[in-house]
Amino acid sequence: MINCKNLCTLKAFDIDGEVLEAVRASAADGVSIEINEEYRDFTIYVINDTADEIVFNGVVNALKRLLGNALYSEDGEDLEEVVVRELKNAGKTFSVAESFTGGLISSKIVNVSGASEVFYEGLVTYGSSAKIRRLHVKVQTIESCGIVSKEVVQEMAQGLLANRITDFAMSTTGCAGPDSDEFDTPVGLCYVAIAAANGALVLELMIDGDRKYVRNTATNFALYNFIGVIRGDIAVGQTIKRKI
Repeated sequence: MINCKNLCTLKAFDIDGEVLEAVRASAADGVSIEINEEYRDFTIYVINDTADEIVFNGVVNALKRLLGNALYSEDGEDLEEVVVRELKNAGKTFSVAESFTGGLISSKIVNVSGASEVFYEGLVTYGSSAKIRRLHVKVQTIESCGIVSKEVVQEMAQGLLANRITDFAMSTTGCAGPDSDEFDTPVGLCYVAIAAANGALVLELMIDGDRKYVRNTATNFALYNFIGVIRGDIAVGQTIKRKI
């Protein structure tokens, strides 16, 4: 059973159109549904207008089943709040090295009270030389694969883990536009790595949108998949490709 009586706020990520229509269709007599979306992060308000508790709870529980793994919070917590809470529960810490996201991930995390218990450091290694000097990304990797590549984002994360201070490391590299880079990287191509001692999850994202949309959407993808890694729902050692 759910804990809310008159309003329940569910948070879900990257819902496809078919599921979204099914969510809207889940409203019942006396129970309405409102949906807000920002950068693929969905807030679903289930409002008990006039229904009894059994009907209201039935709608909420049906929505939870419908959303499946996309559902990451049942009480309105934002992505970054869930990350911090899950890390605290697991007794784990993490660091992040950001390139094109420019500190967006770190900023979201430090907005959460108590983040200092789990967040060790955030670096904005924007230029190639910063990646080489601070994270020990190999020059030959950049020259052969390009600055926006699976290989570079993995070496960025590995550079953070090398100090053996934190349990997880996250890194980002991408081309947010409006123009390509010196490697002719397609605008919107982004990579995120979430690394642990036993391997790394790599997200290869192709995001269609302006610079702000690309950066914020990639940030949310990073946080959502980090939740899955912490919970053990998403395995490291794989690459997930997604076109948005």
